[in-house]
Amino acid sequence: MAPHGFPRPDAPLEDRPRRHVVVVADRFRRFARGEQVFTVSGLLALLATPGAEEAACHWVIHPGQGVDATDGDLLEAAGEKSEIAVCLAGLEAFRQAPEPPSVVHKQRAENVLLADVHSPAATHCQAALRIHRDNELILDHHTGEHVQGIVIVEAMRQICIAQFETAVRPGLGPAAYAGVWKRIDLSFQDFLFPLPATVESRIEESDFARESHLKFRATTAVRQQGCTVATAVIEYSMIAQGRIDALERRKADQATRACLG
Repeated sequence: MAPHGFPRPDAPLEDRPRRHVVVVADRFRRFARGEQVFTVSGLLALLATPGAEEAACHWVIHPGQGVDATDGDLLEAAGEKSEIAVCLAGLEAFRQAPEPPSVVHKQRAENVLLADVHSPAATHCQAALRIHRDNELILDHHTGEHVQGIVIVEAMRQICIAQFETAVRPGLGPAAYAGVWKRIDLSFQDFLFPLPATVESRIEESDFARESHLKFRATTAVRQQGCTVATAVIEYSMIAQGRIDALERRKADQATRACLG
């Protein structure tokens, strides 16, 4: 058994140096190099058969991207059996659930990129970036250790939708809405890595003249460890579902006729 079972990060232990590490999903194995970052499977293997050097430390495990409550439970159980003194740095972080898919207009939970959506002000929305290990956008990526830019673009789309659904939509009528993007002016300032990050949106302008066709201009940003990774100015509309269905059907028919000559 690990000394003192599975203690909290602030629980007293005999004099052992603390070793803080991050655990990420196996999907991000290229980012995990065994010193400060481990995959879930790699860390479980180490807990099962630690060396003397590892057992001499008190390990504090921080969640990176792609891990969830199941991984937290596995690590907790492995820690209880390990010779290593180990604890999870905030079990609630491992158990942080993504937003319901409907909040970001998705159908599958693994494709939701946001958790803890909240609005510090009427026009300001923030959320934690939460990348599931089976998210559709990361299943086929091979260019290094960073998270690809398309994830950032989708996170920005989702924060705009989430802001509408949580802060704007409750004050409107019963109609459902769909998002239609007009323009995205996007700038990348840095790489995004599979570590904790935040996403935010600020509505700069809005037009509510027609409730069936609401217009917005928002500034969005993705930040990691206090640094801005990317920013974008996005112009988009939220259109009543019945209206957009009719418009899309008409344009789909026009496109088909044009294709067939």
